[in-house]
Amino acid sequence: MLYLWYIGNMLYGAYAVADKLYFGLIIQPQLFALFTLLNILQVYWYRYKWSMTKILSASAVLCALYAGLHVGIWKGEEHAIAKHEDRVVTFLGVLPAVFIAVGFFPEFYVCIQEKSVEMSNFFLMLDISGGMFSTLSLAFDHEFDYVASITYLIVILLDIILALMKLYFHLTGTQGMAHHGEAPVTKDIHDEDSSTDPRVSSSSAPKSLEEGGIQH
Repeated sequence: MLYLWYIGNMLYGAYAVADKLYFGLIIQPQLFALFTLLNILQVYWYRYKWSMTKILSASAVLCALYAGLHVGIWKGEEHAIAKHEDRVVTFLGVLPAVFIAVGFFPEFYVCIQEKSVEMSNFFLMLDISGGMFSTLSLAFDHEFDYVASITYLIVILLDIILALMKLYFHLTGTQGMAHHGEAPVTKDIHDEDSSTDPRVSSSSAPKSLEEGGIQH
């Protein structure tokens, strides 16, 4: 999933530069690719226990591949635009959306298997908002770029589906239980507070003594 997003943002970043989109829309995929790269390296660091030397080497290789492909596709797309090869330009503009959309599929599979969506609400809201504002910014350009909007609309649609799945799993009681391996247990919040609050337990002792004194 992360590698697909990494490649997808590289492709979209090259398209944004070649198509001369707004500066913010050019920087956005580069930043997203950077955060994706950091997540990839974290996986190898924490899960596979790679050494720092391996992490730095992998980072250098991935950055070099990103830069080389980014510049190559950018220049190739500029050439296609100058030659009015619309099919090539459209293909290179739609390709990032395909990579990013396919990158969501493993997440959907895991969510269906575990009957739980582990993405935070903040991330989903931020991603949906980013896609919406990015699409709106295209409307203020001299000409609305329908090809560029495909990537944002795909992200918005898939994030909304994840949000609806999370709501459904919450209503069915399975949301968040994948890592516990047990059915959800309903507790009375007053009982929980009284059992954990030291002020309640300490104040109950004198009261019981007073009651005992009255009985005697």
